[in-house]
Amino acid sequence: MSPLPARGRLKVLPDNWAAHHRPTAYGFLTGDCTAYTVGPPGDWVPGGNSGGDNPTYVDKWEHAPCSAQFLTQSTRPVTVADGVEVLATHRISVPIASTWLHYGDTIEVLDNPDDPALNGREFQVLVTESGTTNWTRDYLCQDVNAREVRAA
Repeated sequence: MSPLPARGRLKVLPDNWAAHHRPTAYGFLTGDCTAYTVGPPGDWVPGGNSGGDNPTYVDKWEHAPCSAQFLTQSTRPVTVADGVEVLATHRISVPIASTWLHYGDTIEVLDNPDDPALNGREFQVLVTESGTTNWTRDYLCQDVNAREVRAA
């Protein structure tokens, strides 16, 4: 016989636990990121200046606290689709309340005090994961800047 109370009566987390721990979880998001979707080029307008050859950008969020970190070789997930190997190179965490991003959306790191080398870099979202806490969402991303360098 178990010494624990009957199922449903045991209180694992105390009252106000979430309200107490949320600021701590958000405290780890020391950076600032923006996110957007790149749309198709706009319509051509005679005389130019229409952006006919340039893609459109739809903001998902302009500023959100974030944490961007490089994934070491041993922790990088590999996805193979149609014979093409895609490596997630970075994990970017944002508050769970941020607008949801989808595959192909872009996150730009505006300020990352934990790794200033990531400032100004763009990352394409590959996979969305549950964060390490109840208050964050993790995006596994590919470094767009490095991909452009490899293609050149």
